[in-house]
Amino acid sequence: MAATLFDTAKGIVEYSYEGNGPTILLFKGGHCTRDTDLSHSSLTYEGYSLLTISRPGYDHTDISTGRSAEEFSQTVIKILDHLKIRKTSVIAVSSAGPTGIALAVHHPERVEKLIMESAVTVPWDIGSKRKAKVLFGPSEKFFWGSIKTLLRVVPDMVIKQMLEELTTENVDHFYDQLSPNDRRFIFDMLTTAQSGKGFSLDINHGVADMSKIQAPVLGMYSHKDNSVPYSQALLLKSTVPSCEIYDVKSDSHLIWIARVPKMCGTND
Repeated sequence: MAATLFDTAKGIVEYSYEGNGPTILLFKGGHCTRDTDLSHSSLTYEGYSLLTISRPGYDHTDISTGRSAEEFSQTVIKILDHLKIRKTSVIAVSSAGPTGIALAVHHPERVEKLIMESAVTVPWDIGSKRKAKVLFGPSEKFFWGSIKTLLRVVPDMVIKQMLEELTTENVDHFYDQLSPNDRRFIFDMLTTAQSGKGFSLDINHGVADMSKIQAPVLGMYSHKDNSVPYSQALLLKSTVPSCEIYDVKSDSHLIWIARVPKMCGTND
């Protein structure tokens, strides 16, 4: 998608806006860049317009546009105003959960629906923060450069190591069950990944009071997610006034690649 740079009072924000029809606003998750497509681009073929806004620290979006999820939600409103979008449905992926929640809480008149895809609903714990700072702090370019080099040499090993963080299943068994298309999905996701300064902001985001969300919420989560535990889905369900949880039949955090359910009457 072609990127647009929008100059706000707080700095530059990168976004892309394509398609025709009702607008869906997408906040990608941690380590995702403009080139990372977790299947959301297909929404433009389903009759929707897809507005993808890069969060602070990712792509060309300045961190000054919002060090907190609440602060960035105010910047997002400036973009919606610029594009004359009165109200939109919102998809928040993984680490973008606090951003989607902040927008729904602080600007309820602009959010029609909120879809949380494997999305974070609680602040990060201290142990996870420490690990993230080591891997994705000042050395993040070296880390991702090494990953992408190894992907060209030993892709199976790299993907399995990554899956250790994303699934509660036995990784070897899980990997063996993946289709060629699923493996390509993960490979492409990793080759387009970059943390920039964005992930360092993500791990320090607070979460707004979800009980104040007025829009209906759909949470899509996997019981076998090792990155965002299913308990976060239960918290979302028990806190938001109007919330439905869809249990994705996926064996990992990557709910966009999932087991195809068998038809009634077939054998397991």
